[in-house]
Amino acid sequence: MARVLVVEDDVILRYALAHWLREGHEVLEAATADEALAILASIVTVDIVVTDVQMPGSMSGLDLTTYIRESFPSLPVIVVSGNPISKDYAHAAAFFLKPYDFDRIAARIETLLVTNQSAPAAKKKAERQ
Repeated sequence: MARVLVVEDDVILRYALAHWLREGHEVLEAATADEALAILASIVTVDIVVTDVQMPGSMSGLDLTTYIRESFPSLPVIVVSGNPISKDYAHAAAFFLKPYDFDRIAARIETLLVTNQSAPAAKKKAERQ
């Protein structure tokens, strides 16, 4: 079972995605990138992040994705948005348009988790410190 961090300011969408993902994963929820940063800075280990693009707070989901790529290079991030995005999202492992296609997102999470399991645990832990 993986730990998935869902970052979404729309409470209904966040709840729906988190509820769906709880069928096979432990899910943490954040309403803003700032809340997500606090979780990532804590002692909690996160295996994958799913983030919306547009949110209130000090940074967007794309800014959060860039931060994660720089600070936790082996932590995969899936970006979701209600609009096609023109800004480069090369730091994301995947991009999905809303409304959520739960099956496609869940399948991509599983693929990323299998791929990421090949990364040594010590390396992943060192990135968190």
